[in-house]
Amino acid sequence: MALEHRVLIYVFRRRASGVEYLFERRWPHEEFAWSPIPAEVGYTESLEVATRRSMQHDWHAPPPDRLVDLKVCAHESVGDLDLIDWGMGYAVRPQWEPSDAPVRAELAWRPLPVALELLEGEAARRALFRLHLQAAE
Repeated sequence: MALEHRVLIYVFRRRASGVEYLFERRWPHEEFAWSPIPAEVGYTESLEVATRRSMQHDWHAPPPDRLVDLKVCAHESVGDLDLIDWGMGYAVRPQWEPSDAPVRAELAWRPLPVALELLEGEAARRALFRLHLQAAE
């Protein structure tokens, strides 16, 4: 059985209308739901290093205004794969937009109520709500 660790990056920004969260839906849409930005965690990387690497290298994001360890972990078995997801929050400036997504995906900024409805899985919704409580500070 293979074991894979990923970090699910909850990208957020504070605007005049409130906090918004960035989600992606990969193609084909019939097979993928809306999700935070996933990134693999290398065997020698911390969650923080993997988050920064993915956002700055793959997504061309500036260094985070704030990085938040959500202290959330979800485990899922998919066939012969054990997938462990860790949650991290990544704050960007209000005007930042992803200019070049590394995968074919639809991207959307959403406020908390809409974002909670988009996400599948209790662990993802719990992580988002935990981040929202901290982002509001």
